[in-house]
Amino acid sequence: MVSGSKRLLDPKKLNMAILFIALGVALRVALAGYPNIEPVLAIALMAGLLLGGLYAFMVPFAIMVLSDYAIYALHYEGMFGWKVILGISFFTWTGMMFVGYVGTRMKPRLLFRMRGVGVFTGIAVIVTVLYDLWTVVGTIILIPWASPGHILVAQIPFTAYHILSTLVFAPLFGTGYVYLKEYGMPLLSDWKTEDKKPRDDA
Repeated sequence: MVSGSKRLLDPKKLNMAILFIALGVALRVALAGYPNIEPVLAIALMAGLLLGGLYAFMVPFAIMVLSDYAIYALHYEGMFGWKVILGISFFTWTGMMFVGYVGTRMKPRLLFRMRGVGVFTGIAVIVTVLYDLWTVVGTIILIPWASPGHILVAQIPFTAYHILSTLVFAPLFGTGYVYLKEYGMPLLSDWKTEDKKPRDDA
């Protein structure tokens, strides 16, 4: 238990988690006016891949809770009742936490080289479709009087936008990570040292 707490409070992981959360909240709120254009899915996947453990669930959960509160307060205050908000939130929050879990199943060294960014992006697109299908299930449950077929058809353009969003943010964040790590940003140095080759000090 103590060792688990130490891993959770590792300064480098904690700092990266805070950075992910701040970036995710800021970008999601800023892009709230553009349906399904959001960075959270790519960040959740990276949190699972790079941080693992509880961070894979805590980072996307924190981003969704904080950004949802800001978005509802700024854009949709009074439009939805708490029952609808909580119902929608259950599916979007758990969906993003699932994305974080998928990240933990990927090998961290995937993002150690640029060619891995393409694989990361491909996985992100697949997870985007799965996430949207999960939210469709939630919509069908929350709106039982609507035809499931109509809901699925209505979801198509939103999923298309979501995939487009993923195709932007996944390679952007993946490439950014590779670049910063390659050039020795202190926050990202010494990660997964078992995958690094030893350096010869001449």
